[in-house]
Amino acid sequence: MTWALSVPLLPEESLSSWLVRAALRQGCDPLSLTGAIWPTWRIWTRDIDREIPLARMRPLVNASGISSAKFQKAGMRDDCEKVVGYSLPETRTWPWLLALGSRNRTRHGGQQVCTLCLAEDSTPYLRRHWRFAWHTGCRFHGVQLVDECPACKAPIEPHRLTAEDQHLAQCSRCHNDFRKAVCTSPLPEAFSVQVMADRVLEQDKVTFRQASIAPADWFSMVAFFIGVIRRASRRPVSPLADALLSLGISVTDCRMPVSGLAFELLAVSERCALLVALERLLSMGLEETFSVLVACNVKTSALHDPRRSPPVVLLPLLSRLSHHPHGPHRRRVPPACRPMSERAVRASWARLKRRMKAEPTS
Repeated sequence: MTWALSVPLLPEESLSSWLVRAALRQGCDPLSLTGAIWPTWRIWTRDIDREIPLARMRPLVNASGISSAKFQKAGMRDDCEKVVGYSLPETRTWPWLLALGSRNRTRHGGQQVCTLCLAEDSTPYLRRHWRFAWHTGCRFHGVQLVDECPACKAPIEPHRLTAEDQHLAQCSRCHNDFRKAVCTSPLPEAFSVQVMADRVLEQDKVTFRQASIAPADWFSMVAFFIGVIRRASRRPVSPLADALLSLGISVTDCRMPVSGLAFELLAVSERCALLVALERLLSMGLEETFSVLVACNVKTSALHDPRRSPPVVLLPLLSRLSHHPHGPHRRRVPPACRPMSERAVRASWARLKRRMKAEPTS
C-alpha cells in the first residue's frame, strides 16, 4: 500500500537522507518506518547510502511509489566502482567513501554536511557527494564541510532523530540546529584536489603523461601519493621526509593525522591536511617529484608496502629509484618494560577519542 504522503527523491539526495525525510513526513521516526517496510531487516546497522539490494527493493517501491531505477541511481555503488575499477563487496570499507564506523545504530562518523546548503533548502536534505572522502568543502558556497555537531561534537546521525524533530538539519543528541553554525573557509589546496577528483569521476578517460588512463587508475595514483605522505609523517627524520620538505611539504604539520586510521575514517580537518600536501605534489609535476626522490636517495621500499603492488601508471617512474639492498627489515620486538613512544600514545588517544564521540557523555 502506497503512503498517503508522497516523498520524492530530491536532486543528488542520498538514500539515508530520503528514508529519514520519508519517516518524518509520515509522522514517525526512521526506525519505525524501516521496521514497517522491512520487518526482519535491520537496515540502520549498515551503510544504506551504498545501495538498497534488489532483493529488498519491492516493498520500498510499493510503499513509496518510486521506481527501483531511481533508488539504484541514488545509491553510491556505481560511482564507487568507477573510482576503484572493480566490483565492491557488500561489507568492509569502500575506498574513497567515508566509513560510518557502525556498531548497531551508533555511528563514529562518516557523514558531513554543508550548513549553508541545509539553511537554503526548503526541506533540508543530505547530498550524495558529501559522502566522498575527497570532499572537504562545499562546491556551491565555498565553505568547509562539517562532520560533527558544532555544539556537542557528536557524529551526525540523522537516522536517530524522532518524529518530533521534524527536519534532519539538527543533531540527534543535543538537537542543535546545524543551520545556525558558523562557517569556516576551506583550504584552497584541498578544494582544488576536490574539484580535480570530481572532474575525473565525470569522465571516462583521463589524460596522464600524454596517455589516456581510466579514472580508477588516477584515483589509485592519488591514493598511492597520500600513502607516501603518511609514511613520511610517521618517520619525519628520513630521506623521504627530507625529499618532501624540499618540495615544500612539511610532514610535521600539526594537522597531519596521527591515528593511523584509513583515509576514509579520518575527520575532515585531517583529510584536508593530506589533500593540501597532495595538491603540492600534483602541482609540482611527477617528473620533478621523482627527480627529487632520486636526488634524496629515497628507496622504493620507503614509498609503499612491498606486499602490495604500486599503481601500474607509476611503474616507469618508480623504476628510477633504487631498491633496498637488504630486503625488508624484521620488526624488532620491544622489551615488555619499554614505554610506548609519544607517537604511539597519540595514535591510541586519537582512535579512542573517535570511539568516544559515538557515546553520549553522562
